[in-house]
Amino acid sequence: MAKSESSQSGGTQQLLAILTGRPCPDCPDGKLERARYKDNQAVVCDCCGTPRAQVWSASLE
Repeated sequence: MAKSESSQSGGTQQLLAILTGRPCPDCPDGKLERARYKDNQAVVCDCCGTPRAQVWSASLE
């Protein structure tokens, strides 16, 4: 893995970690949790299922 890919991965993990556990801005009872959304790493509401952040992997094809 190239150095830039490694640092991007670390930034992605940090972003998702920062959002995890925060209240959902769309519903009063939801909390954000790590999950997969459309095959991407994401943070989604555990109540309404709304994705708040998702990370796409770069395709080299």
